Amino acid sequence: MNGIPGGQGEAPPITLNDVARAAGVSATTVSHVINGTRFVAPATTERVMWAIEQLRYEVNFNARNLKTGRSQVIGVLISDVTNPHFSGVVRGVEDVATRAGYQMILCNTDEDPDKELTYLRMLRSKGVDGALMVPTGVRHDYMDHLVQAAFPLVFVDRVLPDVPCDAVLADNVGGAHAAVSHLIGLGHRRIGVIARVERGGIPSQRLQGYRDALRNHGIAEDPDLVRDANARREEGFEQTIALLDFAEPPTAIFSTHNLTTMGALAALDARGRRIPEDVALVGFGDFEWAPLMRPRLTTVVQHEHAAGARAADFLIDRIERRTGDPPRRLVLPVELAVRESCGASGYSRVPDLERLFGPVAAEVVGG
Repeated sequence: MNGIPGGQGEAPPITLNDVARAAGVSATTVSHVINGTRFVAPATTERVMWAIEQLRYEVNFNARNLKTGRSQVIGVLISDVTNPHFSGVVRGVEDVATRAGYQMILCNTDEDPDKELTYLRMLRSKGVDGALMVPTGVRHDYMDHLVQAAFPLVFVDRVLPDVPCDAVLADNVGGAHAAVSHLIGLGHRRIGVIARVERGGIPSQRLQGYRDALRNHGIAEDPDLVRDANARREEGFEQTIALLDFAEPPTAIFSTHNLTTMGALAALDARGRRIPEDVALVGFGDFEWAPLMRPRLTTVVQHEHAAGARAADFLIDRIERRTGDPPRRLVLPVELAVRESCGASGYSRVPDLERLFGPVAAEVVGG
């Protein structure tokens, strides 16, 4: 047995040269395959990867970092891992990062600025090449330090004022405007809204879209119908109950976050209110199972995977080019999925079934 003479020690670690001998190539070629530093013929690459797998060779990332100056690892900070919206964003990041040869460390800040700061320091200490984050809304001095140090940093979903970073956002104002205008077009005039009024001093863009829609249709805003809530199910529940308890409750509710929408649904059920007969409901942010609800939920659909993918593109571009180009801001379009919870007629389930199950769904429905 290989190991410590006279003992039961472990076998010596597999080396780069061991992989090279097993694959019948030079150690330099193995290094190029692992680090992606030069083109290697596909057949040769396949032999090297076979040898790595057979020998269970583990890449020494610390040694590689010293040679390349990069770890090929990025940090991803999101506010709530239980939120289905962010699972789509993270999947988009992962798909792009994996194709580009990067790994990622996922951190859940839980909307806590202190946790956010701790994770940023941890990621920096571990030598990640850059970070993609959903900011909690608090501007830390450490974030300014990262920007001044030219540490690649990309915001997704939200921004911080005066922090010069690339950002990928949804068209929050336009999406909210479309949702509320749709309700107004259905005859609603008392429309409650559940939104985080501001975050870190930044007014809610979705609340702005709500207000713009009311103003554009000549409807005066009732401040009592604006309910301030963080992105939490329980707060969506509490604020919906508050709206329902008014002497003149709203005939429609616009929930600006998918988790508060879940709370709103629970509150309406608890009070025995029918959707949409008693109260129309429109959300912001789709769920995979929203088309399967009864009634199906009308909501503003964001393209989470695309947001994560484009944010990862921005980040990897910053890491690899190290340019001083001005910050870029990309606003992705959204769309209003009109289903049954708002009371609109003419709903077709084919598009939603296609989104869930592919084109075969249309054939089943049609045939």
